[in-house]
Amino acid sequence: MKRREFITALGAAAAWPLTATGQTPARSAHVVLLSPVDPSELVGLRRNLQDLGYIEGRNIRLDIRSAAGQVDLLPDLAKAVAREGGIDAILAQSFPAAIAAYRATQTIPIVAIVGVDPVASGLAESLARPGHNVTGIAIFAEETNVKLVELLREVAPRAVRLAAIAAITGGGNLSLGAVQETGRKLDFDVEIIKIADTADLANALRPDVLSRFDALMIPPDVVLSRHKAEIVKLIGSSNKPAIFPSSDWAESGGLLAFGPDLAEAGRQLILQLDRVLKGAKPGDLPFERPTKFALNINLHTARAMGIELPPTLLARADKVIE
Repeated sequence: MKRREFITALGAAAAWPLTATGQTPARSAHVVLLSPVDPSELVGLRRNLQDLGYIEGRNIRLDIRSAAGQVDLLPDLAKAVAREGGIDAILAQSFPAAIAAYRATQTIPIVAIVGVDPVASGLAESLARPGHNVTGIAIFAEETNVKLVELLREVAPRAVRLAAIAAITGGGNLSLGAVQETGRKLDFDVEIIKIADTADLANALRPDVLSRFDALMIPPDVVLSRHKAEIVKLIGSSNKPAIFPSSDWAESGGLLAFGPDLAEAGRQLILQLDRVLKGAKPGDLPFERPTKFALNINLHTARAMGIELPPTLLARADKVIE
């Protein structure tokens, strides 16, 4: 299938109203969610919308445009959205989606959740006053990555070789400089394992690859986050200490997880969308930052791996999974 035909088919397949059949009222807000992957948190998104009085099929229509893991398709999907007309706002999940949407349109309001500095990446003139048609939530993955490396050093004080695992197209590699710099300061030799194809994770993270390292980490990465169970299993089989970028990784069996409360960040994002739909200009709405971060420890995994965690670290944990 030709690229243009594939994009058209993909967009059509992913563009469904999330509620009832039946015609959406003419005054209903029309919002498009642009994502590099198939969205997994639609239940939370719908609940957040409902909490603010947005009922699908009554006063809001929400369509999905997903690149299904093929991030290089985002620019064409975004251009197709920009051509549609009648769209009140674009919700962009991740920096690759946000920058694709911004390059496709400077008129449709864009509300995005991004892992990088919006100013340094060109999405905003300043955090307080973005100035363009983009606002939202900025997670600043660079800062999260610094903390991940620091926590890993506490767990593995004698480790030397550290692997950071990131998808080539997932956006996680945009903040890997912070991993390398912090690693050097803490006497790690840092090597990046770049995942080209998530369908081939078992080969990319096979035992002979992971055995070369003393410790492992996953930076914030929207593509890899859709493969938590498989990645945790592959890393767990290496019996090496590893740290992950959000609490749900620990719930999936990961040893340590630190990062923003993504459920809370999702609520913040929809509050920003609400302001835009009520007439606020994105350029006048400050980019917000997550307000809650959590350190979760899976003690069951630690025991199974024979890893003894420092009591001071356990005492600081927001949640210890027995």
